[in-house]
Amino acid sequence: MYLNFDKLNHLFGGRNNYKDADVSEYEQSQKEFFDKLEGIKQEYTDKINSDYQSVQDTLPEDPGYEYISYTGPTKEEIISDTTSAYYNAFKQEAEQLEREFNTDKNALVLSKNDLSEKAEAEKDSARESSEEEKKSAQTSLAANGMGRSSVYELTSEAYDDALSRTLGEIDSAYRDSVAATDEKIAQLQSEYESAVKKADIQNALELYTQIEKLDRQRRSEEQAVEKYNNDITKKTLDYKEDRRKAIADEYEALQKKLQEEREYEEANGDYRGEKKENYQARLNAAIDYYNGISDSDARAKLISDNSGKLKTYLGFYFQKLLDNFDIEL
Repeated sequence: MYLNFDKLNHLFGGRNNYKDADVSEYEQSQKEFFDKLEGIKQEYTDKINSDYQSVQDTLPEDPGYEYISYTGPTKEEIISDTTSAYYNAFKQEAEQLEREFNTDKNALVLSKNDLSEKAEAEKDSARESSEEEKKSAQTSLAANGMGRSSVYELTSEAYDDALSRTLGEIDSAYRDSVAATDEKIAQLQSEYESAVKKADIQNALELYTQIEKLDRQRRSEEQAVEKYNNDITKKTLDYKEDRRKAIADEYEALQKKLQEEREYEEANGDYRGEKKENYQARLNAAIDYYNGISDSDARAKLISDNSGKLKTYLGFYFQKLLDNFDIEL
């Protein structure tokens, strides 16, 4: 058994002698000691933070839902583009009808020229035939001694009259054929104009129908985009409200847990779980450090002068530190 002179010194009036102790040589080691305590404290804080995942970390403030935009043509663009397309289609159809009309008309015009040439050929043939028959009859009459008779004259007149009638009939038939051809041309012109008008009306109806169809489609797509974006807005608002409630519930649960911890610590003057282990590690580090100071007065003064910081780091275990070195402040 041996005597503890530090304790004897405290018992017999030396408790306050430490206040005059010189601790200048421990300033650097004291700073390093508190850095170590801070490190031990930070280990606990980091462990708690790594184990705890906040709602604010798992649920971002903005859910990131994406809105969409209508990218189709406007009503004005639909009207312009569709009108242009149908106008070009009608133009091509009208040009085709015109080409067909001109082809048929030109064929009829050419046929009129053929009729004229045919009529002239028929008249030339009639004249030639009449002249030959007339000469043959005159020769026969002359051979029979009737060259100067009235029969000779009457026969000549008869052939001339017959030729005149034939030529008239050819001219009449030619005029009738020309008139019939002109009537066909007129009918063709009427049918052409009617076809173009019909195509124009049909094109206008189809154009109107197509514009209405495309515009209905446009309105439907715009309404779909609007509905989608409205749904996104509602989902975003619902998400933010749910997040707000989750944060509030989390905060309430955390405060409840902290309150329970404080009540336990105040009732027991101690900690529990990982917190207890960390505070015990701080106390052990403090005991190890101050055990390294052989001068009890210097040790007591260092603890007294830094009691505020030590209480912050050691909490309830600060008294255990004092008790370990039999120090009263």
